[in-house]
Formats: sequence, C-alpha cells, structure tokens
Amino acid sequence: MRSFLPRTLSSLARLGFLAQLCAPLLACSPAALPCPTTASAPPANAPSASASGAAPTPPDADPNAGADVALLLRPAATPTPLVHVELALAMSDPAWTDFKLASGAPDHVTNAKAHDASGDVPVTVTAAGPGVLLQLGRMPKGPLTVAYDVLAGGDAPDDPLGLLVVEDRFRAAGEKLVALPDAVPDRRANVLVRIDGEPLQATGAASSFGIGVSRRVQIPPRALRFASYMAGGLGVQVIDDKTAGHDEGAWLGYTTFDPRPVVAELAEVRTSLRELLHGYLDVPAWTYLFMSQRRPMGSFTTTPRIQSSLLQVGLGEPWSAALRLSMAQQLARYWIGGRQRIATAPGHDAEGWWFGEGVSRYVAMVTLAKLGLLSPDDVNEAVGGELSVLATSPFQALGNVELGQQWRDPVARATLMARGALYALRESAAIRTRTKGQRSLVSVLGDLERQIEDHPEQGLLPPQTWLDAVGKDDPDAAKTFDALVVKGQAPALPGNALGPCFRGGAGEYVAFDPGFDFDATRVSPDGKVVGVRPGGPAAKAGLQNGDLVESMTANEDDADVPVKIVLTRAGTKVNVSYVPRGVHGRGQTFTRNRQLTDDKCGEIE
Repeated sequence: MRSFLPRTLSSLARLGFLAQLCAPLLACSPAALPCPTTASAPPANAPSASASGAAPTPPDADPNAGADVALLLRPAATPTPLVHVELALAMSDPAWTDFKLASGAPDHVTNAKAHDASGDVPVTVTAAGPGVLLQLGRMPKGPLTVAYDVLAGGDAPDDPLGLLVVEDRFRAAGEKLVALPDAVPDRRANVLVRIDGEPLQATGAASSFGIGVSRRVQIPPRALRFASYMAGGLGVQVIDDKTAGHDEGAWLGYTTFDPRPVVAELAEVRTSLRELLHGYLDVPAWTYLFMSQRRPMGSFTTTPRIQSSLLQVGLGEPWSAALRLSMAQQLARYWIGGRQRIATAPGHDAEGWWFGEGVSRYVAMVTLAKLGLLSPDDVNEAVGGELSVLATSPFQALGNVELGQQWRDPVARATLMARGALYALRESAAIRTRTKGQRSLVSVLGDLERQIEDHPEQGLLPPQTWLDAVGKDDPDAAKTFDALVVKGQAPALPGNALGPCFRGGAGEYVAFDPGFDFDATRVSPDGKVVGVRPGGPAAKAGLQNGDLVESMTANEDDADVPVKIVLTRAGTKVNVSYVPRGVHGRGQTFTRNRQLTDDKCGEIE
C-alpha cells in the first residue's frame, strides 16, 4: 500500500505552518478579527509616492485622500533587493509610539523615518522577540507617516511568510513588511493599499485584498499584517456573481494548468461550502494568489491568508485531486477553524487542530465529492492518506493533549489533522446510520453555523458544546470522541464508510522517507544536499552532505516511486536513485469494487 501524506499537512510541515498559529485570525473569525470587504473591481493605478530611502511624503501633499490608513509598498531589486514601506495614518494617537513588525530582524530594517504635523519624528529600530520594534522618539501629533526599507535577503524563495524580491517580481507577507501599533483600534477603517512595481518594471500587482496596484478596502488596519502582496507580470481572472460573491485570482509565472478555470472552480467551491454549511459569509470577495516556482512534482504549498489563499506550486504540477483538495480546505477553514473554533487553554492551540485542520479537510472532501470534482477513487486516495499517516506515525499512541505538545514536529501535525479528519468521517457515518441518511456531520456543522450567525461569540466552542451538538444525532458521540480524539485510538471506519463501491479491509502502509532534509536541500542557497541521515535510504544509496544537486525528482505522495538525483561531487557528475521507503505500519484500507461504476457509488458524507 503506497503512502499518501495529506497534501495540506505536507504544506504545514513546511515554513508555511507558522501561519497556522494565528489560524482563527487568518480565517477571519469574527471573534478574533472582523472580516474585511473589498471593492468589486480593482480601481485605476494610484500615483506613485516617494522613492526608497527618501523622506516620507508630508501629509499636506499626501495623495491618499479619504484613507484612514494608507500602505505603500515599493519593491526594488537594485542596488540591494528591498521593499520601501510607507504607512500613513490620517490621525494619530499618543499611544502610537511603538510600531511592530511581527517577523524579521532589526538589521534588515533601514532608513526608518517618521513625519507628523509638527515635522520629522526620530525613529529607533530594535529587536522585539521574533519581530522588530520601530519606536518613535516623541508622541505623534496629527496625521502621521512612518517609512522604512525592509531588506529582502535571507528568506527561502518558497517561504510563504517570507520576502522575495528579484529583478522582475515581488512577493511578501505582511508579517515581514507592515509595522503597526499594538493599540491600533480593532475596527474597520478606510484603508488604501498601493503596490508600486515600477522599479521592477512590474506591470501588475495584487494582494490578499484583490487585483490592482491600488485597492481601497474596509478592514481593521491590523489585517494588513496578515495579508500577502505580489507584483510582476501577472495573469488575472475575476469572477463576479451578485448572489454568490466575488472572487479574484492573480498568478506569477507559468503553470501546467490554466489558472483561469481554476479560479472559476474555486469560486464554485466557495459558494458550495457556504450553501452546504448554510453559512453566513461576511467576506463578499476572496482572492487566490498563485506563484510558480522550481519544485519537484507533488511538492506544493497552500497557505491561508486574510481573505485569501496563497498557492506556491511547481511549473510542471498538474491541477490534481490532491492540489484541489488542499485549496478547498483553505476555503473550508473560513468556517471550520475560523467562525467555528474549538476552545482551548491559552498556549494549547494545537489541541484544537483536530477540528480546525481535520474536520475542515473532511468538509472540503465532502464538498468536492458533491460537486463531482473528486471521483470516488480520489476520495479513497484521500482517506487512505489519512489512514497511512496514523498507521506510520511514531506519535500514534499519544492522546490529544500529549500530541498537541509535539506540534513543532511535522509528523505530529500530520497526525493531528489525520486524526480529526477520520474522526469526522467516522462520526458522520454513525449519524447517517442513526438518522437513516437524513443527516450527517455536515448537518451538525450547519446547525452550529446558524446559531452563531447572530451571536459570533458562540463560535468559540468548548468541547462539551461540540459534543452536545453531535450528541443530538448520536447517543454514542461522547464515547467516540473520547476514544478517537482524546485518547487517539485508531478509528474503525465502517466497511461502507466510502459507499457501496468500496469494502473495508486491512493492509500495510509505508511512509515516504527521502533520508535527507528534502525541503532544506531544495531551497538551500548553494544547492547542496543537507541533512543526510546515517543509515537512512539516501545514505545507503550513496548520497552525501555537501553534494551539489543538479536536478532532483521525487513524488512525496508515493514511497514506491524512486527519488532520482543528479549531482556533482568533486567535479564528477553522479546519478543517485533509490526507493524512499520508510516506516511500515498496518492499518485499515478500502478496496474498490470495479464492477460498480462511479455513478453507483453514491455520495460520501
């Protein structure tokens, strides 16, 4: 049985997992951050502002009329890759003397200046935990503009929370760029976002708030920190439906698949999720940002951002079932893990990931299957992926609390999600059996969504509230939850859990194990192999730390597909090929009855 690591968790295992730490915020949960709304079409280009390193534009000459907050980003590749940032506040507050970047290093923030109604304001730059503090030398008076440059060196090119500036393109996360006061009010304001790509000769720009070099939005200003921004030769697509909402897509680079129908498909998925969950939608617009990169086949990253989803994908990656499911899950997280969240003790967020990551994956799978965008075999493949994670995970015996404490380990995170997704599938099958097919777990989620529509604070669900909701349809709900989630026992899915086309059984799973740090090697600045594990499959095949990689192919979804690496060692070209078979484990499987066609398989819920 081949291994299949759930693709969303494969992305979480990468640098983008840091985004999950503020998942409720990124998912626009009303309890954490009011969801923004955007204009229905990108306005015309806005005038450019001062050049990088120049003094901030004085308020009396400010082109940002009508904006409470105006953000200008101007990336430049020469002489040093950087982004010039200007943040203009129409009104200031004496408490706004500390402006913080959520991530970064103080030596990467230069030319910091400020200006208010009284003139120039001195600014000092220091470290502040994982981020940077820009501290004003005096209390501001009246309209205030803070400007600084952020150097782009050092980030991995595929870090979704990083900063990338090259000669013809720019992509960055607000965590690295937007310094905001902690005391900025958590309410909507008139915000202007401008991205000036002229120094890069970039012909287009987009952000989490939509397409266009200039965008006016109604958002809490701190949403700027959790957005993605890009500029370059963009392709764009806009889907506008007055009843279903507004969706925009922008992409940098080329992909095997055509992004235009993909944006239309994702818009359909988002509408279907809302209808399936009877969900309230406080975000009439959603943005999809795609960026192609040099990646092996099967290696892609999907990252939830404020009011948007970021996809980083290899040039040759097809629009596959795994990729479709991963993107759909990011949309499902607006509701599951966003508007509805499991309450946990402070600092124990991972104990609720079985819901935010696991149940959202289940909901995405059900939605895609209903739309015919996942075939029955695709569903079996996805469920098999979750089963393979549990069968091969070294953390499989840990309870939810202990497993949550291991959240920094990518396999532990994969285990948390797989456990939640399979629990959801198991519970839904029980509900369907007891209600004779009239209800499912999606019905329970829909009921909860209706309850919180007028009372958003009820979206923070204590575990007992969740069990009470599920228990209305399944008297054994508490027992099932205790066994599968709390204690982490392997789920025993009913043999018909995937419908009449599949029968349950048991088999062996094998984990994909390249035997070296696959991701670190792929993005290493010098192109050299990193992290070869003694005695692992790569070491046995002759791979060595420091080998210079010329090309590398691998399929992280299949431990039986050979890893093939062409490398240079001591001036000689060497070919290395081996099967990346890792940990073995037995678990439940489902086998297709090929005598039944897809139309006889029924719907999975």
